[in-house]
Amino acid sequence: MRIKDETKRLAIIDNTLDIVFEKGFAGVKMSTLAKKIGISVSTLYVYYKNKEDLIVSIATELIEQQTKNSIQDITEDLPFKLKMKAMWLYWINFSINHSKEMNFITQVKKSPYYDKVPITVKESKSRLGTDLFELGKREGLLRDVSNEILESVISAILFETVNLIINKKIKLNEKDIDVMFSFAWNAIKS
Repeated sequence: MRIKDETKRLAIIDNTLDIVFEKGFAGVKMSTLAKKIGISVSTLYVYYKNKEDLIVSIATELIEQQTKNSIQDITEDLPFKLKMKAMWLYWINFSINHSKEMNFITQVKKSPYYDKVPITVKESKSRLGTDLFELGKREGLLRDVSNEILESVISAILFETVNLIINKKIKLNEKDIDVMFSFAWNAIKS
């Protein structure tokens, strides 16, 4: 068995993210990817057994990392609205500063590859939002509607906020972020 080099593994991930960002999943060809990295196709298959394994493995790793990272600033003693804002800010910053990773995750979620991501990873990610929404409902701070509705409202405003920032219609500053968060908050508060 060949030893896996972490530098090569990261190069495979980075180049896959680049390809998917530019061409979507259809643009990922194992031979082209190997050539782009400067490794043989057989070396690529040491790391990932096929294209599906490559995409699902990267998606799993990204989702696990982002689920873990998105809660690091949320402490028990933080008031609920500030917990929501901390999560909001995390995803705004991630979406802007890691656009290729965010694009990859978004594409995976809309594809059959998402069905292959381990259920424990998806449940952990989902539980994070569900637990936060349920806490807000218990505290009487959020509308008593389905979590899917709450998530879709927050997500829509979040993605539009990111688009406004990327298109230089608003700035990534405290004032503009506060305005956009207040719209999101007002849409879901009870």
